Amino acid sequence: MFSALGLFKGIPCPKQYECSLPSCIFLHDSPITSVDVQDAAVPAKEYDPFSAGEVHSPPPKRRRLASPARPKGVENAVKSAAHDSQLPDQPHLPKPAPTIPVVKSGHASTAVTLPTVRSTSRTAPASIARTVSPPRSRDSIQLGARNATKPTKTETLTPRNVSKAPAMLKTRLAVLQKLHEQMQVQNLKLASVDDQRKALMLDNQELIKYALDEEEAATKLGENIYKNAMAQKVLRIKKMTTEEWVATVSIWTGTARQIVAEQIGTNAAAELVSTGLGTLDEQIAVLKHLRTPLEGLEQFNYVTSKPSDKEIASAKAGLAAASGWETCDRCGTRFQVFPGRDEHGKLTSHGKCRYHLAKPYCAIGAKTDRILGQSEATYRCCNKSAGSEGCSEAPTHVFYVKDPKRLASILQWDHTPAKNDIRRRQPVSFDCEMGYTTFGMEVIRLTAVSWPDDKLLLDYLVRPYGEILDLNTRFSGVTQEAFANAPFYQLGSGPDAALETLHLHKVESPAAARELLFQHLSPDTPLIGHAIENDLNVCRIIHPFVVDTVLLYPHPRGLPIRYGLKMLSQKYLLRTIQSAGEEGHDSKEDAVATGDLVSKKVAEKWNAMRREGWTFVEGMLTAPHEVKPTDAPGQLVPML
Repeated sequence: MFSALGLFKGIPCPKQYECSLPSCIFLHDSPITSVDVQDAAVPAKEYDPFSAGEVHSPPPKRRRLASPARPKGVENAVKSAAHDSQLPDQPHLPKPAPTIPVVKSGHASTAVTLPTVRSTSRTAPASIARTVSPPRSRDSIQLGARNATKPTKTETLTPRNVSKAPAMLKTRLAVLQKLHEQMQVQNLKLASVDDQRKALMLDNQELIKYALDEEEAATKLGENIYKNAMAQKVLRIKKMTTEEWVATVSIWTGTARQIVAEQIGTNAAAELVSTGLGTLDEQIAVLKHLRTPLEGLEQFNYVTSKPSDKEIASAKAGLAAASGWETCDRCGTRFQVFPGRDEHGKLTSHGKCRYHLAKPYCAIGAKTDRILGQSEATYRCCNKSAGSEGCSEAPTHVFYVKDPKRLASILQWDHTPAKNDIRRRQPVSFDCEMGYTTFGMEVIRLTAVSWPDDKLLLDYLVRPYGEILDLNTRFSGVTQEAFANAPFYQLGSGPDAALETLHLHKVESPAAARELLFQHLSPDTPLIGHAIENDLNVCRIIHPFVVDTVLLYPHPRGLPIRYGLKMLSQKYLLRTIQSAGEEGHDSKEDAVATGDLVSKKVAEKWNAMRREGWTFVEGMLTAPHEVKPTDAPGQLVPML
């Protein structure tokens, strides 16, 4: 007989408890307990996924006991503990039989006492009795007190981690410390004032967070612009007056402190984007030299003429032949759209949409790419490689239509109508928010402010022509609750009637919203916007006098590549916008920022024109060759 090598010690013995070998080479557990016998007596029930009754979770696992018998005192203590810990909403289990026979070969049947404790009787977790705080609403965030604006976590004066650092850590740290130092100097100036501006002082943690926010925003400009942008930012903060610092802090901290800044003076923020011109007529005269002609830019979706009836008919025929098949704008899936819903009540086919929030990004080539090869493109939203399954999910697929002929089949373009009155109309800066419908992407909010004083002219929600697939809240800022509960505005009841209430009104169609905008425009009124072709196309407007900040601040590589409004505002206005995250953008905030960017360009243009010899003569902007000196020193008259 060979000695056992232990090769079978992990395999259960085939005879289990009937094995009579004194030293078996197989695995033998401890003697069977009464709980195991009871489980064997009750067959397990299979889960029925089609059952109409209540679906319960599977029973929890029970710990195997070391021995079947326990002292009587311990058993009584366990019984009482199980009775005390039973939850009120759990039914009491029936008591099992006190004994059950256990049969072994060669021995008489013996009775084993069953314990009365079941593993389903457990103490209630602490989370059941814990109260859950409701989520904060958007109104509470905007109208919160000073404590609501404080950082939620403690941060140190160390640069935050970014996906692509524009400089080495020690360089970023040195720049950040310089920025924080100048912010501290400006913040200490508020300690010596005795008016309401003292309430705008930031504590140490808020100063650190402010500096970190500004430095993190500058990292998105790229390594070639980062150092210059931060140097200019430090210099500007160093030269700020107290009023300018108050205006800057009020914009960063939000609505609660912005109200205090407005009480101090409404002109504080305007000084940051001053054009250097005295009257509105002078500013408009220089603005006319910034007109961006759209002729020749039709390939970049700028529409300069109406599609003909023949082109519209051709677009409708092609749409009918396609039978509603589109390509998803987010995940690229081919799906079918059912305007008016199909027989099953669906608006789209192919179920839910899985997509990435960001576009694939490939790092700039390094010296090692020639040897190791170029790095793989990844998504910044989840750091997954290009082509991977999306990290976000939406109920339906969506699509975006850019063809002017197809857009005209829904609503035809219209030229800005001429006005019979002689009322002077200020330049208008406007912005639209769009959502996805069964007709593509349509306008769902229209906002316009006057330039350069940023007075609100109109701000309405718009009911689109198609059924809404996705309000695109992450960008539009329009929620389902706000859109559904908005009261309708009756066209003709006065342009300022809806502005007197706190909640936005809703107009019945994009055509009605366009008519409201036309009330503030004439063909010679400058219309200001950022990537204005998108806003003009969803409103179907052809305007002869357009000022587009995308063309005023061009990208070095040219169209269709362009800078975003958030980056331009951060770089040139020292202002952070579109920072609400999942709550989306604010079209009024975007319209104001766009107008202020134009004001910066007007100031630059006027400085350049003055150096060339341009001047204002009797309120008229006059070229150098159109003026002649007079006998009186310092006076000029226009040449006839």
